[in-house]
Amino acid sequence: MDMDTPTTSQPNGSGDHDMIEEVRADVVEINQGGAGLVQAESVSISQGGAQVVEAKNLSISQGGILSANAETANLDASGAAILNADTVHLNSASALFAVADTVESDSGSRIGILLAGTIEGDPNVRIDARTAAIIGVSATVTLFILKRLFSRS
Repeated sequence: MDMDTPTTSQPNGSGDHDMIEEVRADVVEINQGGAGLVQAESVSISQGGAQVVEAKNLSISQGGILSANAETANLDASGAAILNADTVHLNSASALFAVADTVESDSGSRIGILLAGTIEGDPNVRIDARTAAIIGVSATVTLFILKRLFSRS
């Protein structure tokens, strides 16, 4: 599909194919289905999933994605492995790795590794930017010391 013409694509689980490999459109709505690659201005996923999403606006409700790159991402009772967005809104959602300028979250949301400029709300974050930096510096110093110790023998 050509991105210049306004189109809507609605892959769902009611047909013979529950998974569509690629979807390119202005607006994509996935309801109880899935897609491999989704490229669109606006993507809405409800009780479904996608492997890779590239969108201006992404909304997921009770679904999941492997990787997303968006300007705005809204996850409601959903999950993402890798989430890269300018603004992320999480409502009882989870992300393994999230990079964002702004993260707005409730306390019921979980993030494994978070690199964000501004955090609003109280997400459960395992490793934030400061902790990641400390781990990186500690690992570098440890490797330097070990190299010096073992190179003298």
